[in-house]
Amino acid sequence: MRDRAQLGMAMFLISEGVFFFLLLLAFVYFRAPGSNLSLGEGATGTVLLAASSFSMWRAAKGSRLLLWVTMALGGAFLALELSQYVRLIRDGITMSQGLFGTTFFTLTGVHALHVFAGIIALAILPSAALRVMALYWHFFVVLWLAIFLVAFVWGGA
Repeated sequence: MRDRAQLGMAMFLISEGVFFFLLLLAFVYFRAPGSNLSLGEGATGTVLLAASSFSMWRAAKGSRLLLWVTMALGGAFLALELSQYVRLIRDGITMSQGLFGTTFFTLTGVHALHVFAGIIALAILPSAALRVMALYWHFFVVLWLAIFLVAFVWGGA
């Protein structure tokens, strides 16, 4: 059964990879250099998710405490994203402001939604599903790294 669950998750993640690749392409096409994106906020989010990936890796070996650490780090990432959205909206960058705002908020918002769904799944799924959820979690951490590099490092240049 575990192999079927892992295959199902792998297929789901491949479809998500295609979806996010297209969102990243749209963001690159409509990017706006100097658009008030904070490299520090993006880097902090990257550190939080990288730490959560490490704690998830260790939690998959049986530590319930590290599973809670993973969820807390994911929650801290979401809080940081929310504060960044508030700041951007105050600065006049919104989804309706233009194509840059639309693609940025869609790309990062859909990613944040997946992180939130991952936190909920980690909280309610049995420990037998942890290896499959680890695939999901690590995928969205790596995806954030791509978003960070494209939106905050290259896109902010």
